[in-house]
Formats: sequence, C-alpha cells, structure tokens
Amino acid sequence: MSSAYVHLECKNYFKFTKDISSLSQRVLISGPAGTEIYQEYLVRALAKYFGARLLTVDSSMLFGGQAFKESESYKKGDRVRYIGSLQSEGIILDGQSPPDFGSQGEIRLPFEENRLSKVGVRFDKQIQGGNDLGGNCEADHGLFCPVDSLCPDSPGWEVRSKHPFDVIVEFISEEVQHGPLILFLKDTEKICGNNDSYHGLKSKLKHFPAGAFIIGSQIQPDNRKDKANASSLFLSKFPYSQAILDLTLQDIDAINNKCKEASKALKHLTKLFPNKVTLQAPQDDMELSRWNEMLNRDIEVLKGNANISKIRSFLTKIGLECADLEAILVKDRILTNECIDKIIGFALSHQLKSCTIPDPSSSVQFTLSSESLKHGVDMLESIQSGSKSSSKRKSLKDIATENEFEKRLLADVIPPHEIGVSFEDIGALESVKDTLKELVMLPLQRPELFNRGQLMKPCKGILLFGPPGTGKTMLAKAVATEAGANFINISMSSISSKWLGEGEKFVKAVFSLASKIAPSVIFVDEVDGMLGRRENPGEHEAMRKMKNEFMVNWDGLRTKEKERVLVLAATNRPFDLDEAVVRRLPRRLMVNLPDASNRRKILSVILAKEDLADDVDLEVIANLTEGYSGSDLKNLCVTAAHRPIREILEKEKKERAAAEAANRLLPPSHSSNDVRALRISDFMHAHEQVCASVSSDSINMNELVQWNDLYGDGGSRKKTTLSYFM
Repeated sequence: MSSAYVHLECKNYFKFTKDISSLSQRVLISGPAGTEIYQEYLVRALAKYFGARLLTVDSSMLFGGQAFKESESYKKGDRVRYIGSLQSEGIILDGQSPPDFGSQGEIRLPFEENRLSKVGVRFDKQIQGGNDLGGNCEADHGLFCPVDSLCPDSPGWEVRSKHPFDVIVEFISEEVQHGPLILFLKDTEKICGNNDSYHGLKSKLKHFPAGAFIIGSQIQPDNRKDKANASSLFLSKFPYSQAILDLTLQDIDAINNKCKEASKALKHLTKLFPNKVTLQAPQDDMELSRWNEMLNRDIEVLKGNANISKIRSFLTKIGLECADLEAILVKDRILTNECIDKIIGFALSHQLKSCTIPDPSSSVQFTLSSESLKHGVDMLESIQSGSKSSSKRKSLKDIATENEFEKRLLADVIPPHEIGVSFEDIGALESVKDTLKELVMLPLQRPELFNRGQLMKPCKGILLFGPPGTGKTMLAKAVATEAGANFINISMSSISSKWLGEGEKFVKAVFSLASKIAPSVIFVDEVDGMLGRRENPGEHEAMRKMKNEFMVNWDGLRTKEKERVLVLAATNRPFDLDEAVVRRLPRRLMVNLPDASNRRKILSVILAKEDLADDVDLEVIANLTEGYSGSDLKNLCVTAAHRPIREILEKEKKERAAAEAANRLLPPSHSSNDVRALRISDFMHAHEQVCASVSSDSINMNELVQWNDLYGDGGSRKKTTLSYFM
C-alpha cells in the first residue's frame, strides 16, 4: 500500500524512490498454486482503492510466441530487416555489436532443422565485428541473429517491428498523463527463466514513466513434490537392470535441472521486482478452512476456463465455431486432448442427426450449438461413469489403515451407493426427514453457509428413538445414502474382544477410520445396550472402559470440530442411556407410531409395485390398522400377498387330483402371471392374522412419551411442578 501510494498519488516524488527497494515501482505478488484469481482480485481492489485504471497483460502472450511463427516463413534468399529483440536487447550478439535498426539483409543459413535457433544473415552494409558465415558471404557482412530480431523486408515493416511490449510502454506513457495506472503482469515466472528474456524485460521496465505502478504475478513452485518423486522413482527402480537405472538417473537429472531453472527464474524475479508480497495461508483453523474453500472454487474456475480455451482451439483447428461456448462448464478436471476429441465427435454427430445443416459448399458458416456440446459432455461422462463407479468400490480397499483394528473394521464399511435406501423409500415421517436433511445433508451440500461464527458447527450426534418397527434403521440408511456418506454399522460383536484392552482399541479405530473415509455415518443400533448407564451394579469393568473410550473419541479433547463424522444412534429405550451419551446427542428425534394419514403414505410406498384390484382402498386399510407401526403394515401386506398364492396352490392340488382320478396327464404348473391382483378381502383376512406389535397404552410407550417431553426435540425439558395442596 505504501509503495502504491507513492507512485499513484505522489508521482512528483518518483525520483526519490529509485534506490529504495521497499518503495520500488515494481512489486511482485507471490502465492501458492490456485491463487491466480485471488491475486487478480487483490490487484483490482488496489486499483479501485486508489481510483487508478488497470491494464492486465498475460506475460506469456508477449514473449516467445512471435518468434516461432515468423521463423517458419524464413528460408534461404528471404529479404529481412534487423529490428532487434526484446529478449536480446542490450546484449552483444556473440561478442559483436548489433547492426543498426532497420539494416537490410538476406537469409543465407536458415537452419531448417531447428527453426528456433539463430539464422545466418548477410547484411547489405558492413557490420563491425561481422564474419563471413563460414564462407557464405563477404567478410564483415555476416551475422548470426535470433529469429525474433528480424522481420520480413516488405511494406509496413516499421509497424511489425514493434514488439507488443513496446506498444504497451507507449500506451502507458500516454495514459499516465490523464491519471494513475496499474500494469498487472500475469505469470511473470514463465519469462524470467531465460536470460535473454529477463534482460530484455528489465531494460523495458526501467523506462516506465512516473504515475505507473507495475505488479507482477508469480505462482510458487512446489519443489518438494518434484524431489519426492525423484527419490521415490530412484528407490523403486534401483534393483532393476542397468538400462532402467540409467533411465532413472536421467529422470533425476531432468528434475534437478527443472529445479535449477526454477531457482534461476526466482533470482531473476527478485532482481526484476525488488518489492515482494508473499501470500500465506491464515493460521486460524476457521479462516484456513474458508481460504481452502475459496482456493478450491478458484481452481474450479481456472479448470473451466482452461477447458473452454482448449475446446475453442480444437474447434478453430477443424474449422467450426460455437456461439455459446461459455455455457459448457467442466470444472472438476482438466480435459485431455482425447476427451475433447470425443466431446466434439459426439456433439457433431448429435447435431448432424437432429438438426438441418447448411451445405458445406455454401458460404454459410457451420456453427456447433451449445446443446450439442452439452450432449457430447454428457456422453463422455456416461462412458466414464462405469470406470468411476468401479474405482469407488476399490477406493475403500485402498485406504491406508494404521493397524489391524482399522483393517478389520474396514471390511464392514458400506459405501453410500451400496446401501440402496433413500428418503423416497420411507413413507411418512416428513418432519423427521426434513430435520435430518437440515442437520446432515445441508452442511455437506452448502458448506459455505456454515463457515462463520461458532454456532454453525456440524452436528456430531443424532438420536432416533421410538417404539419398535417405526423405521429408525431405514432413516439411518437413507441419511447415509442421501448425504453420500460411508456407513459404518457398529455393534458389540464388531468391537468386543476376549483380550483385555482390545475393545478400547477397536473403539478408537472406529473413529480414526471414520475420519479417514469422511464423510461418514457411525450407526449404533440399540445404543442402550452399548452405552447404557454406567452406574449399573452388574456392569463389567471392561464394558465401562469401552464406554469411556467411545465418548472420549466421540467428543473429547482431541476431537476436530470440522470433521464430517456423524454418530447416528437408534434405540427403543432412551431412558436407559447414560447422561453423558445424551449430552453428546444434541438432537433427539422421536419416531412415533404413524397416524392414519401417515399409515396411508406408508401403504402407498409398500404397495407401489404391486398389482392391486380396483376395490382396494388404502384409506380404508389405514383406518383399519390403528396402532400399527411401519413394520406391522409391511407384515400385513406380505400376509395379504400370500393369499392369492395359496389359492393357486389349492387350485393346482385339485386339478392334479382330478387328473390322477381320470388317468390324464398332470396339468402344467402356474406361473407368476397367473397370480391374481390383490383385493380388499385379502387385506381384511390378513388383518385378522396380523395385529399391532406395540400397544399405545403400554408402560414402555408411556415412558417414551415422558422422555420425549423432557429431553426430545420440542420437549418442555421441565417436569410439571406439583401443587402444594394434594
């Protein structure tokens, strides 16, 4: 800020800052990979703060691209003019003085096999310190020149001789007369690895006028990754043949050379930009989480822009256009050339099949629609989805386990795509499902809404309690499926051991494994049997230690608040739970017996795929089954479905008996197509056999209602005060 203030607000004092590096006119912003967009936003904010205009330039577009294009057109006998090069400016060519600007000459040695090297030019006028190009011209007339220091000798060569950076300098020199201006150079590290480019850029930046402020952008290289790859590559290939060892050493040399080039570019950047600002990740955990999420979003934007640029280049190469290419966003990965080839192929085939296209011989430009490109992207994703699903199945096996306890528990982990239960499979319980979506799914789907403050931490525990058969386990499975979380079903048999101390290690492994495969749901069914009250007189000491270990790992001193691990417990007896367990289950949802309207919803889900007769009225069945749980309703429907099958079996028995009495061939057995539709009489008959498994007036139900009033969601949490008079 201080440096920008001096050069943008007090440009008359520009001459006093030339030897003060902290107030240099050139500032470098350096940050880790993924901060490209953040750096640009930072420069925009600075320009807005000082009311300065902003000119953003991609450094890679100014250097290196022009030389290759013009070198391709050079051949022996071409007439050229010497215009100098930004990369070679101020540098003596091979110990010789450069020719005068605009000197005319002829190409004698084009070096066709290496068009990016210098070319031999025979100049019309004598050059001080020149040579004869190895006998290809007169003495003192020849000179080997970089290809970007020449331009074709044709009308308009003066305009073409201007380097793009010269145009930028002229533009800024004129614009600073009307107000301050900031020049933002992106990707400066790409041009500072070359000595010629560095010296050329340095000579240009020295001539910037007062009132201009230059900011360079740099992405910090990750040298640790290269070194790690080099060492692992060496160690993994060392025992093999000498040829492979030589290849390994070459790979290590290449990586070391890459590190040396990065180090040289860093030294050049330090000299070019004396003032440096380094972007560092915040130390606070919450701010660090927001920082990482912001970088992840920016990386997605960068990937999307890179994919759009690659698709546009491919379309241009084959002579096609797309008017709304920005509508195609692929942000999860960088598309390879093979993927882009498939996308364009699918899109072109789709458009040729579904749309009328112009005649190729006509002058009408054939434009590929964004809908066709979207179809191509969808086709590519559908092809790759099979390999992705198989990789997901293998991913759990690839988890690095720390000990045998995690390894044994990993076999019991169920991925979300293998559970196969969603909220649509559960009839009724709408309020409970809405609460679970708010507590579990929303923090996973919209994490940006839960970053601020201390009150938006994810819920660590949910208790589902109620009478048996009301769908508590089904709700737990649906939560894991809808949230895309791995499901860990914990029971006493999976964590208990006959050896002293191993039970606690299994409990610790449950939470360490859940953290590694997060997001994950630890489901404890019949939790009262595992985490009941610790004051029970007959409880074993080993069981008490396991309970203590479970609660310490669940919510203890070393528990991470942002960890996406949820403990989902279910029980029919919540009043038997330990108080510390109840405290760690802040949301306690009662899953009660369904009323008539909810019983109708449950019946519609159970009978959705069944063949029903016209006389079946679900409303009548719902009113008939007062006090039935969801499990009871399913048993009722199963019993009703068996009645038509029994009728077929009785019919087959009579037909076979008649055939045997008449000495005829036995009739063929009936198939599933011969089973009649379910009638209302079937359900009436089943109702006489299947009754409710839970009494609404039982002692257990009354205790559940009382516990819900005291501790459940919506409970009063107060006991009714007794009157003084009895």
